Amino acid sequence: MLGAGGLLGVLGVGTDRAAAACDRPDDVIHLDYDDYDSWDDIYRLSNGDSETLDLVTDPVYSENTALQLQVREGNHWGASMHYDFEDGLFELTGRVRFGLDTGWGMAGRYPANCRLWNCAMALGEGSAGGGMPTGSNGWSNRMYLTNRDSDPEGPFYLLSHTYHLDQNQDHDFIMDGEEYAYGQPEIVPGNWYEFKYYVCVNTITNGVANPDGIVRYWLDDELVYERTNFRFTEDHDDNIIDSNGPAGHYGGRYEAPQNLYAYYDDHSMALNGRLEFGPC
Repeated sequence: MLGAGGLLGVLGVGTDRAAAACDRPDDVIHLDYDDYDSWDDIYRLSNGDSETLDLVTDPVYSENTALQLQVREGNHWGASMHYDFEDGLFELTGRVRFGLDTGWGMAGRYPANCRLWNCAMALGEGSAGGGMPTGSNGWSNRMYLTNRDSDPEGPFYLLSHTYHLDQNQDHDFIMDGEEYAYGQPEIVPGNWYEFKYYVCVNTITNGVANPDGIVRYWLDDELVYERTNFRFTEDHDDNIIDSNGPAGHYGGRYEAPQNLYAYYDDHSMALNGRLEFGPC
């Protein structure tokens, strides 16, 4: 069983200034898994095994149904899943509850990392798989779990992993002493956590990306990570935010030491604004 364990936006590129004055998004989407018969009514699978995914009635955070994602022993995937946006976004605010099964373990390699969430992706060969972003071929930011400086059974820690113009596979550990971290929040197997994320693409001047793209993470309403110097894109027409969603991928060149289960509930998104906003 899993036990119970603010978003600050900025004026984004292309955001209407009258609406941005009160951080009002273009749309707010709340995904209630109770309303669906299957996970593929909600998300698109891009990588991994569809048999590792299921809607379950236990454990859940709220209501009756949660999404279960398995990474099998001796495998990398899991799954990479996407809630796709019909039109690209300049900024995305998201929120999801997640938890690890009580037996989650990451023994055998230190550090070992496991992706848990795709926060924002411009789809293309530069967004994953060792690709190199060029400014027009994709980029991404993903949230990972790490066993760095932890015991094999936890508690574990978080890291932010970004493909951007200045460095692909850029790891920012969310731990004390790291440049962009605010503290060192612990992830304990068996607990639910509220994860919030904000991603805003960079501005462009004369066709050149400026170093002002933003990624922020909150865990249970506490700001834990902030970085404001990313260069994601040089193309605001076709290389902004296309998707976000659950993910499970263990390692790079190493594999899951045992069967691992992650659970997700209450996924919400604000498109080009905040999830919470005041009156204009």
